[in-house]
Amino acid sequence: MDILNEEIMAVNVPGTTKEEAINTLANLLKKKNYISDVPSFEKDIYHRESLGQTGIGNFIAIPHGLSESALKNGVAIGKFSNEIPWETLDGKGVRIVCLFCVQAGDGREKEHLKMLAKLAGKLGNDEVVNNILKADTVHELKQAFA
Repeated sequence: MDILNEEIMAVNVPGTTKEEAINTLANLLKKKNYISDVPSFEKDIYHRESLGQTGIGNFIAIPHGLSESALKNGVAIGKFSNEIPWETLDGKGVRIVCLFCVQAGDGREKEHLKMLAKLAGKLGNDEVVNNILKADTVHELKQAFA
């Protein structure tokens, strides 16, 4: 999938809360020049979180939202060491967080929906999810989506 970049993926990530998970991935996006400002980006993500749950079940969450601080589109993916409490469709916590970074502005919503659809299609496949949960390296994590 062309939206995946190993530079903004991580495995065995520490963290026990939704806030830690989002902050860790937002800082990774900042470090790799996907966003200009972590607090502003997080504010946009939490605004979207307030509109409805982003935990889709199967230990996966896909927090997302359009942000003025996004410099380019991408998806930071973290496989966390611990199960993190999250509002999910199946009532379980999450281990995989796919944090979407999408530029706000004219026509960007379509790009956002295309990215979500691509990833959601993969995450709806139990075999893909099992491979993601088994991944021990960033390369294995990316390959699980292939």
